Amino acid sequence: MSEYGLTPRGPNIKRLDVILDEMHDSLTDKLGVNTRQNPQSLLNHILTNIADRIAELWEYGADIYYSQYPSTAEGINLDNAAQYGGSTREAPAPSYYRILCTGLDGTVIPAGTLIASDTNPVTQLTLSSAQTITRASFNTATLKVAASAILSPLTAILNGTPYHSTPKDKDSFLEALRGLQEAITDEDFVVSVDEEAELLCIQAKDETSSNTMVLSENLTTDTVGSIITFATAENGDILLPNGIVTKIVKSVAGLQAVTNVGTYIAGRLSETDADFRQSYADKIFSRSTRMLESIRSAILSNVQGVTSVAPYENDSNVIDEMGRWPHSVEVVVDGGDSTEIARQILNTKAGGINTFGTVEVVIPGIYGEDITVRFNRPTYVKVWFRIGVTISRKAVLPINYASLIKEVILESMEEIDTGQDVMPQRHMASQIYSRVPGLDYVDIALAVTDGDDPPGNYPLRNVHVIARERAVASEGRIEVVIDG
Repeated sequence: MSEYGLTPRGPNIKRLDVILDEMHDSLTDKLGVNTRQNPQSLLNHILTNIADRIAELWEYGADIYYSQYPSTAEGINLDNAAQYGGSTREAPAPSYYRILCTGLDGTVIPAGTLIASDTNPVTQLTLSSAQTITRASFNTATLKVAASAILSPLTAILNGTPYHSTPKDKDSFLEALRGLQEAITDEDFVVSVDEEAELLCIQAKDETSSNTMVLSENLTTDTVGSIITFATAENGDILLPNGIVTKIVKSVAGLQAVTNVGTYIAGRLSETDADFRQSYADKIFSRSTRMLESIRSAILSNVQGVTSVAPYENDSNVIDEMGRWPHSVEVVVDGGDSTEIARQILNTKAGGINTFGTVEVVIPGIYGEDITVRFNRPTYVKVWFRIGVTISRKAVLPINYASLIKEVILESMEEIDTGQDVMPQRHMASQIYSRVPGLDYVDIALAVTDGDDPPGNYPLRNVHVIARERAVASEGRIEVVIDG
């Protein structure tokens, strides 16, 4: 068997020097003349050019071979190879924000409406389809008495539960509204009275929830706030603090104010080859016969903005040490829309298996019944890093050495899943040495805090987390110092 070509160890190509030597040997034998004797001869130039073209063909053949496998393919070849595993590269997507839109009841916000952040530079958000501000899907509302005189009880029905208040004779509108305020005892709402404007203010405690409201004829709305999802005009993971989106760029009659509330759904740029290879390895479990792997793959494949999925199962007949019910699965998910996550869990888990967690989402079944799906969000463990470096005497340290080290730490922390420990010497030290030349020694010390105040010391070498925790870091929690 030839040592070149497709061998049991993969392709072994002929290099230019080997091809040229073989061509000279063959011609020398046939002509009886040493064709290597004069390197400047016309024959040597011709053979060198021909050998170069043949070497390119060998390299082309090797490229074709490696383009068939996700671990070595690049670009469009990686997309084609991954399709055999039923996986595709994630397309770019915008970030989605829940916007509390306040205005007149029944206001239609048309598709294409633009709003913007109160930042510099400005981030614009747009609405993909027409939505309506309505009491049938409200988060906040202000009510006023509609009649010129109160002749009947005031009634507000919130999420199907009626609340009544019967005014006394000659009660003012303000006194009547106070009576209704006292009557509404639902713990999911905060109810107050604006005495100056004579309005009853109802606000859901869950700032992203949508609720229904029906009013008696002697009550009407002054304003209503509904939660409507807007997308950023640009693709990518665009993070904006709560309450920063306040500008209405394209005015809409009846829309009075906007503000972003709750968590956002992170967008993304098109996956790089390195990212795609990693996600391909995670997603191919969609065809797995193991339930946990299938649930994890389904969430990663189908729910935008998810950064971590950690599934667990209690297959015993008793409650386990983590409090999971018998024959139940617990999925700890970081990022993504709760409803979409619950839908993937429901579609993927086996029948008869309970779901466990503090986040509850009700999804209609195929027969219209309500199915409650539960899962958990991770608790963040804030990790602080102190990176002490010793500089080599024989090398020049890059000027931006601190930034390079912080990049390594942040990239490594992003890859740490929920429930995984932080072990810097195993996962980070080698990358720091390879990316930052001129280092003789790297000492990594850690600390954990509940708040954002820097720790007094760094006593830890590793950080251990439990199943429902995820270790996180930020650039501001990484300190790089030169030791010695």
